[in-house]
Amino acid sequence: MRSRLALICAALLWFTLWMETGAGPGMSGWSVVAPASAQEAEKARISAEDYAEWEKIAARAEDSLSSQQASDAAFESLRRDLVKWRSQFQVEESRDADRIATLRSQIQALGPVPEEGMSESEEIAARRQLLQEELNSLNAPVLTAEEAYTRANGLISRIDSLIRSRQKAKLLLRGPSPILPSHVLIAAEDLHKVSRILSAEVSTSAHLRSDVAEFRKNLPEIAVLLGLSLLLLIRGRLWFRRLVDWMMLHGGGEKVLVGAMLLSLGQVILPVLGTILFVAALRATGMFGPSGEGMLGAVPKMGMAFVMARWLGQQIFPRMEKWPTPLELTRHQRVRGRFYSSALGVLFAVAIFVQTMMSLLPLEPETGVVFAFPVIVLAAICLAGLAKLLIAHGMQRQGIGTPEDVVDVDAEESGFVSRVILLTGRACMVFAVAAPLAAMAGYTRAGIFLSLSPSLTLAILATVSFLQKLSMGVFDWLTGRQKASEEGLLPVLVNFALIVIALPFIALVWGVRKADLEEAWVHLQEGFTIGDTRVSLSVLFVFAIAFLGGMLATRLVQSAMRASVLPRTRIDPGGQKAVISGLGYLGIFLSAMIAVSVAGLDLSNLAIVAGALSVGVGFGLQNIVSNFVSGLILLIERPVTEGDWIEVGGVMGTVRKISVRATTVETFDRNNVIVPNSDFVSGQVTNWTRGNLSGRLILPVGVAYGTDTRKVSQILQEIAEAHPLVIVNPPPMIVFQGFGADSLDFEMRVVLRDINFGLGTRSEINHQIAERFAQEGIEIPFAQRDIWLRNPEALHRPPPAGTPMPMGPPRPDSDPEFPTEDET
Repeated sequence: MRSRLALICAALLWFTLWMETGAGPGMSGWSVVAPASAQEAEKARISAEDYAEWEKIAARAEDSLSSQQASDAAFESLRRDLVKWRSQFQVEESRDADRIATLRSQIQALGPVPEEGMSESEEIAARRQLLQEELNSLNAPVLTAEEAYTRANGLISRIDSLIRSRQKAKLLLRGPSPILPSHVLIAAEDLHKVSRILSAEVSTSAHLRSDVAEFRKNLPEIAVLLGLSLLLLIRGRLWFRRLVDWMMLHGGGEKVLVGAMLLSLGQVILPVLGTILFVAALRATGMFGPSGEGMLGAVPKMGMAFVMARWLGQQIFPRMEKWPTPLELTRHQRVRGRFYSSALGVLFAVAIFVQTMMSLLPLEPETGVVFAFPVIVLAAICLAGLAKLLIAHGMQRQGIGTPEDVVDVDAEESGFVSRVILLTGRACMVFAVAAPLAAMAGYTRAGIFLSLSPSLTLAILATVSFLQKLSMGVFDWLTGRQKASEEGLLPVLVNFALIVIALPFIALVWGVRKADLEEAWVHLQEGFTIGDTRVSLSVLFVFAIAFLGGMLATRLVQSAMRASVLPRTRIDPGGQKAVISGLGYLGIFLSAMIAVSVAGLDLSNLAIVAGALSVGVGFGLQNIVSNFVSGLILLIERPVTEGDWIEVGGVMGTVRKISVRATTVETFDRNNVIVPNSDFVSGQVTNWTRGNLSGRLILPVGVAYGTDTRKVSQILQEIAEAHPLVIVNPPPMIVFQGFGADSLDFEMRVVLRDINFGLGTRSEINHQIAERFAQEGIEIPFAQRDIWLRNPEALHRPPPAGTPMPMGPPRPDSDPEFPTEDET
């Protein structure tokens, strides 16, 4: 033992010197090879002797539940035995399941049993009887195991209910009040008793020659351990703090941030290691008796509680602005948060010390109540301080209020996380108020529960937040893009998994027993039954893996077809996309069927239910089904493909995407219009570019009366034939439409090679027509109207006698609303 201790001390001394000097030799890696576990052998069948033993245990459990005199520890031990038996019965239930299913299929293949008065061949009857006897022999132990499993499950449920009721009674049990002076005096006397017991143990060991000799013998080791422990406790945290600060100050990027977050764990590891060495040094003295040894055993837990709480406070309320944190607070608020976190760590350490002291020494109940009361009050104060910070963050993010000590940031809509933080802060505030009141009324257990459980919950959530930030930093580092974790799906799944993993720990903090969690896991594994099919967690996992594997294979086939096979065929791009889409739908269907088969799900019993539901679903979802079928028709017949210029239902534009339910059409205004696929099948669709990009363009032209019409036709013909997009077969056609109200009307009808350029071609031809007409002196008329007055002399008739002449605008001084100079 001394050699191992010397080796540990040498390693710690080397590490200490390396950290103090800032340089040292490189560290070589090491690997730990875990031994391979042997495959668990199949359990033997449960014999009659085993069932007899089970009957004894079940009878003892029923007697204990009837009397309810056993302790919680005895019930927990009895429950563990029942769980073991239940597991054996569950294995026995599933034994020979394949053989039983085969026998049932064989009996069913022989046909139904003949009705009364009818007979069947002796060979078939003998075969049926033989198979039925074998089936009965295999079913007998299964039915016995099912009955025993049901009984064990019921006993376990009754024990759980009894223990939970006892926990509730203990939590609501009213004890002595901690504020009574008589109880305080009892606690003072017990504290004096504790000091006498510990001092007596030390004094006894100090007067024993053997203990003194052992102390002198271990004095060098004690000195080394004590020196290393003090060095790690005093300097260990400071080393890693300076190292992290240096990395964040001189480095940048996600790689440096991830390294700094990992190195910050050294602020926990070294102080805890120093605490362990300090306890080892005290134990090496040999001066402590049984009580002292028990108290020393609690010191590492106390140190771990304080160091962990302080480290979590530094992660959630960091000193550096660049450190990732889920809360947006000012520097002053972060200082307060670190103080409250460290104070809670001290209070948790004190609570561990008090609990250990009460369990080791014969003290009065009033002593524990008096010692617990200040811990409850101070913990409630710290919890209220943390709750205020959470509420301040939530109110700021939701824009409810902007206190003076809140960071002034742009107001934006708060998300789900901010609302959860706000509700958590308000709940913690309620607990912080209720805990001291309950303790003052004598409900000390309830006060401890209401003050320490929320604090531990905040610690767990802070740990989850740190791990989430670390995982997001690792993802950004691996992808090489900043804030890639905010856009990717994998970081979201990892963060969700961390929250799910934290839920059992939160449940334990709030009084849920470990046995309750194990029972919930058992029920989750058992699943639920639909007909003759049991759907469990393992079945769902196998189904998900098989389905995802099929989808991955489908994507690989689609990629191979898109990149290698289809480009070498004569299929047009629209047809290639239709083939790839069809492969995707086929892959989804096959993946689902294969996953159902691999998972062992028997859906035959659901056929009748599915048939009944399909009628109602058909009426309720007939439009969706119609669009789905229309989408398949579009993919097969391909009257419309992506990139076509179409007009459907008053919408004209380019087809951008054809999905199963609807088609996306981009209009010429760059707006996306979602058109149901049924409109393409049941309605009228104009496809301007399907199969042939050429299209006809008609341009109306008008000239003034008196113009040579044949000359106009010749000019228009020359302009049309000269344009590069106008094809010559069929040739352009100039039509003299007739005599309009204001002009001689012509039409230029041309066929373009690409109708997509129709608008630009129309504009260019109109420019050329205007230029040629100007050169040839041909006038393009505009609408004219002649007005004939029936009695123009009425415009010059004098007004009748006595009609007042119109006057000009009134002067300001004659306006009745303005006073005159005399009135002023």
